[in-house]
Amino acid sequence: MAVTHREIEEGIRPAAMLRKMMESGKTVVAVSAHDAFSALLVERAGFDAVYVGSYITEAALLGKPDLALMSKTERLWIGRNTAKAVDIPVIVDAEEGYGNAVSVMDTIRDFEAAGIAGVHLDDEDIPSKCPFVPGIPHNKLISIDEMCGKIEAAVKARQDPNFVIIARSDVIGTMPRTQYYEENGMAEVVRRSNAYLDAGADAAFVMALNENELEYFAREINGPMVGIFAYAEPLSFAAFEKVGCVMTIGSIVSLYSAAKGMIKALEELKRTGDWNAITHHLITDKEFFDILKLDGYQSCYKEFRVK
Repeated sequence: MAVTHREIEEGIRPAAMLRKMMESGKTVVAVSAHDAFSALLVERAGFDAVYVGSYITEAALLGKPDLALMSKTERLWIGRNTAKAVDIPVIVDAEEGYGNAVSVMDTIRDFEAAGIAGVHLDDEDIPSKCPFVPGIPHNKLISIDEMCGKIEAAVKARQDPNFVIIARSDVIGTMPRTQYYEENGMAEVVRRSNAYLDAGADAAFVMALNENELEYFAREINGPMVGIFAYAEPLSFAAFEKVGCVMTIGSIVSLYSAAKGMIKALEELKRTGDWNAITHHLITDKEFFDILKLDGYQSCYKEFRVK
């Protein structure tokens, strides 16, 4: 079992909380949220942290696939609202830092000031695309030296040394899967990840597609490692725990599960034309207001004599 925020002493800032979790020897489980409401549900379910990624925020806010169509301002807005809504740490996909190393410094300051506990930066050329969106041209990577400069800039820019900087290499997104294995792309992931760790990254984010790949990365990468679970990476929490990952990220859980529930309810409402026919798909008013922590606002109205 991953350590939960309830086992960490109360009153510390989210970045310090996240770093302490990552140093606990247990794998931090960060589950995706596409907005503040879904983040509340992640927290309510007892997960350690919230992950705000590009894949689901572009879909939820813009109704578009993950093709670098969202600005830094939009991602920052979602991240800030999410961090304000929950008590557990929030990790945000900061893309490639929205520019060169100078832009990265501004990005880190902005996300840290928003109350976010950490970000991951990717080594793709701009504009990037999600490597798992079908029918889209492959990404290109920047040089290791340029990415190391971005990591160094990020480390220099953060005000709180606990703010977590994760480096992700997207070698797998630059070529067809067969070529990736024929040319031993995993070795290049290791080479890049180790360079980024040497440059000051707190952890290396890898995309392992099975347990053998995860074990290979764990052996070869010389530092803390973050993994991901989704359809393309169908790994259990136990697999990440086994190899000592400091964190595992679920990138699609909230939006995919919400979409399935909404599809079922809306189809049934359209078919029946009767609100009463779909109430079994819905939460109650009480559940809704419990999620939103209405009781805290009610007490404020009483305490401050608001009419």
